[in-house]
Amino acid sequence: MVADTPSLSSPNEYDDFADIYQVWTDTAASAQANLEFYLDLYREAVGPVVELGVGDGRIAVPAACRGQDVIGVDLSPAMLERCRARAMAAGVLDRLAFVCEDFRRFQLDVPAGLIALPYHSLGHVLSLEDKRSALAHVFSQLEPGGRFVFDDFYVTPALVDQMRKVQLRATYRSSGDIDTLLWVTSLVDEASQAMTVVTWEDFLDTDGVLMRRRYRRLHLSWLDPSQARSLLTEAGFVIDACYGGFDRTPFSEATAREQIWIARRPGADVTAA
Repeated sequence: MVADTPSLSSPNEYDDFADIYQVWTDTAASAQANLEFYLDLYREAVGPVVELGVGDGRIAVPAACRGQDVIGVDLSPAMLERCRARAMAAGVLDRLAFVCEDFRRFQLDVPAGLIALPYHSLGHVLSLEDKRSALAHVFSQLEPGGRFVFDDFYVTPALVDQMRKVQLRATYRSSGDIDTLLWVTSLVDEASQAMTVVTWEDFLDTDGVLMRRRYRRLHLSWLDPSQARSLLTEAGFVIDACYGGFDRTPFSEATAREQIWIARRPGADVTAA
């Protein structure tokens, strides 16, 4: 990574992003694809699931609705407040606990049987060394036999080309019933495995004339599969599976759209529910 890159995306990025996050995930193919995958994993867990980067509860709240207790960890107070509101609206607030913390430093009262880090969220840890520290810390918070599951971008030339395009992500009525267009593009630095996602909203008057434009940025990074495997084994994990899609197809460079890792802390097996 470049020397002056911060080690973690600022929590203010997601505080600033929170009000459009649901539109963002509702229009993301990967967010729709990963939901049932994670819900199935959560259903198998004994004891509370720990979800790192819980965000607005897109996965955690449906899991709670199915009877699973979830500890949601996130560094953004604004996102946690949206998660709390979603849980309250669904009537499952008692099934969620909230921890406002960096996922390199969270502490659990009891080691977890399952820790999940969905939706490319390891990418918010920007340096390779900090990713190493994050995985080592996750390992320390698992019980023997406990599992860690995360997905990361699988970055190919085709994906880079797609991300660099200017795309109209969504059209909707924003606060005040204003016609709004949400656009996105990304600045991708392949050498440092880093990207800056730039989004902007165009707010239009009744004649379709631009009244105002608002920009937001997210800083992200990615691992290639060999780096992910090395960091997991360095942390002490046993790797149970690597999938190339949320349909659990085994990873293949030729066909993969994601890299989805299921790893385990060695020790006694966790009994499925």
